Amino acid sequence: AEQSARLAAIVATAVDAIITIDERGIIDSFNPAAERLFGYAPHEVLGKNVSLLMPSPYHEEHDGYLQRYLTTGEQRIIGIGREVVARRKDGSTFPIELAVSEMHVGKRRLFTGLVHDVTLRKQAEERQARLIHELESANEELKNFAYVVSHDLKAPLRAIGSLADWISTDQSEKLDAEGKEHLRLLIQRARRMDGLIDGILQYSRVGRVRETV
Repeated sequence: AEQSARLAAIVATAVDAIITIDERGIIDSFNPAAERLFGYAPHEVLGKNVSLLMPSPYHEEHDGYLQRYLTTGEQRIIGIGREVVARRKDGSTFPIELAVSEMHVGKRRLFTGLVHDVTLRKQAEERQARLIHELESANEELKNFAYVVSHDLKAPLRAIGSLADWISTDQSEKLDAEGKEHLRLLIQRARRMDGLIDGILQYSRVGRVRETV
C-alpha cells in the first residue's frame, strides 16, 4: 500500500504528462500535468480513446498503429519514442516528445505514455533558423558589396595610380618642388586607398572561412 501511494504521488506531481491506455487505446489514467497540458478534466477523457488527444492524420491512424503492434510486435513509438503533434481540448495543436512503454498489471496489458511539451524548444529552433537565414543574407550582401568594391573602385584607382607613377617617372623634371610633393602625396594616398579596399575584401571573407577549413 505504501509503495502504491508513493507511486501515485510521483505520477500526480510529475512535471510531464503521464497517460495510461489499455490494449484498445482507451485512456485508463490521466495525471494532473496531462490535465494542464491538454485542457481536459479527467472525467472528460477517462474511458475514451486516446486518439482524442491527436490531430489528423494521427487521430484516424492510431488504432491501426496499436493493433499492428499487438499483432506483429513492430515498434514505431512503443519502446522507442518520437516527436509527434498533439491536440488540446480547444483544438490547438502543439509538438511533443512522446515515449511509450508497455507494462502488465495482473492480467491487464497497459501502455504508459510520457508526454513532454517541446513548444518552447521548437520556437527557439525556429528563431535560430531565422537568425541563420538573416545572417546568410547579410553575408551574401557583404559578398556582393565586396564584388562592387573590387570591380568598380579598384579599376579606376589602379588607373589613377598608374597615371601618377607615369608622371612621377617621365614628367618629374617638369614639376617644381611643390608639384613633386603633391604627386608624392597622391601616390601615397592611392596606395593607402588600395590597402583599405583590400582590407574590406579580406573582412568580407571572414564569414566564409569556415567553408574552406
